[in-house]
Amino acid sequence: MNSSERGAASTVFMILGPLCAAGLALAAWLGRSYYLLPAAQRPLSELHSRLRPSGTLGLAYGIAGFALIILSLSYLVRSSLVRWDWPGSLRSWMSLHVFTGITGTLFVLLHSSFLLRNPMAALALISLVVVALSGIAGRYIYTRVPRSPQGRELELGELEKAIEEHRRALSEQGVDLPGAPPEGPDAAAQSGVISALTAVLNSDREEALEFENLRRTVLAAPRMAASTAVTLLLAHRFLREKRWLARYHELRELMRVWRFLHRWFSIVMIIFAVFHVLVAVSLGGLGLPPP
Repeated sequence: MNSSERGAASTVFMILGPLCAAGLALAAWLGRSYYLLPAAQRPLSELHSRLRPSGTLGLAYGIAGFALIILSLSYLVRSSLVRWDWPGSLRSWMSLHVFTGITGTLFVLLHSSFLLRNPMAALALISLVVVALSGIAGRYIYTRVPRSPQGRELELGELEKAIEEHRRALSEQGVDLPGAPPEGPDAAAQSGVISALTAVLNSDREEALEFENLRRTVLAAPRMAASTAVTLLLAHRFLREKRWLARYHELRELMRVWRFLHRWFSIVMIIFAVFHVLVAVSLGGLGLPPP
């Protein structure tokens, strides 16, 4: 899959995501007269047969949400077990993972009609929300771990080589960068997830300040006027990769811990969801006769 195909895949999900979220928000708004009723009064509403969890729309929401959540887990199979390139890049699969995870969670919220009616349904919904929130946190970490265009995590040597290439390209554009070679990972970096996360957050602020100073320098240099866009793009890549190099071990540690927790949260969520479906089927809550 070439770069244009990867860009197209990401663009499709970036468009579909807001559209689906807007559609589901509209569905919640149209059903607000039902969703805002106390639980005891909902059976009296004319919308109850459609919007309750086992209703025509409520059940469809649940099936769609469950299917999307299962589909989102295909990213774990692609990233861990599939080594071929023909199924698509890891970046495209990550975009699919984020899209299906968020959209599936919204469908499940509509399926629940915003009420926790029984312990199993409550556990399934709460675990899903925990997985979604951990996924949002993981997306932040994911975008800060050095990766190849295909989405593979870069090794230290590959990262150092990329930084040197961008340094030389900036030098050819007339940008003099301070210092000699980029510094390697901070050997004195503090261990621990909280310390690593704090260091990454501080690094983000430092990068923003560095880029703003460099941007002003480029814009103030008349000789760079013809290549301002290219120079700023190279400068952004250089500063980002320099930050990656300085925080390399901390970023990898954060990614390792997050990946472990997110996968176990997902397993627990699936277990609760499957039990919820089995209980619903056994009670005839899916429109099927109880066994």
